[in-house]
Amino acid sequence: MISDVLIGLGLVFLVIGTIGILRFRDVYSRLQASGVSDNAGLSLILIGLIVRSGFSGDDLKLGFLLFLLLLTNPVITHSIAKSAFVRRHGAGDDAK
Repeated sequence: MISDVLIGLGLVFLVIGTIGILRFRDVYSRLQASGVSDNAGLSLILIGLIVRSGFSGDDLKLGFLLFLLLLTNPVITHSIAKSAFVRRHGAGDDAK
């Protein structure tokens, strides 16, 4: 029951992030929407899977995957933002 709620909330975060990527106009707003929602959504899904598995040996693998996600997602988002800044992508460049 709790695992289903966590997985469902994670999916809601991912859908909201996807809508944010499609709705926002500039690259920095899109990165904000994708970075925050992906991190929260995938974390909730992985925590839900840990709860669902009943705290077995697979939890170490899922916990390590969660650790890697929380470590790499902000670094990748920062790298993309820095690349956009260096290439001079501004708020008006991506506007339609």
